Amino acid sequence: MNFDTGLTLSKGKINQLVSGYSALDYSVKLSELLKSVFPMNNFDSLSKFDLHKLYNEIILKNYKGEEILKYKLFEKHINRQNLIAAFEVKVNRSRVDFLTINGSTTSFEIKSELDNLTKLAKQCADYLLAFEYNYLMIHESHVEKSLEIVPESFGIWSFNDQKYSKLRKAKLNSQIQPEIQLGLLTKAERERGFKKTNGTLDGIIDLYDAKKINNQFKKILKNRYAERWDFIVSNNREILPIDVQFFFNTNVCPSLIYQH
Repeated sequence: MNFDTGLTLSKGKINQLVSGYSALDYSVKLSELLKSVFPMNNFDSLSKFDLHKLYNEIILKNYKGEEILKYKLFEKHINRQNLIAAFEVKVNRSRVDFLTINGSTTSFEIKSELDNLTKLAKQCADYLLAFEYNYLMIHESHVEKSLEIVPESFGIWSFNDQKYSKLRKAKLNSQIQPEIQLGLLTKAERERGFKKTNGTLDGIIDLYDAKKINNQFKKILKNRYAERWDFIVSNNREILPIDVQFFFNTNVCPSLIYQH
């Protein structure tokens, strides 16, 4: 079947595809959703993998949301040695889009063309409590406004449909609070990482200084996410771009999703 993936879709139709798509969908649902957007086409002859692939091609071409940027960050870090990364890491009352851990922790908050900046100040404040370096990855249409919001220590990457520009390099953050870092860990993680404390916050604060807590915090996060990150790195050739976070969360063999 010949299908022009270069077609430009209306905002409503692309949002319909994005909101309706799931990596877990069966062929019938994938085909029906495509037909609802492209009623003049018949997709029944396509294999399950080809349907997923077609979705990815259409969304990559037309969608302006954060899923595309998350994949770009994955691509950028996939070959970095001794680095572990994670998607959607909770910190205080926010959730950072992408986090890398090697010798330091680096957060990436994404604001796409479709996003607003209502929560940005609160998100930045939360990330400063836990991570050593912080970046805002933002569509060029929001740059001017974001400069009024983000702390000076934040790095800023601007992007549009054609290119990325590094406007500002992140500075080492001096506002980390050990209590917040410890609160991001489970009690079991704290018990393993901080001996003779029973994993209690007060016990750890009494026995360890901020530098030691930060170092252990990084080791614990690397251990938490290593298996999931290594899985998507080793299977990256089999994973379609908009599904990368799904496979990070599940570590399901791609062939089980795309072929069955």
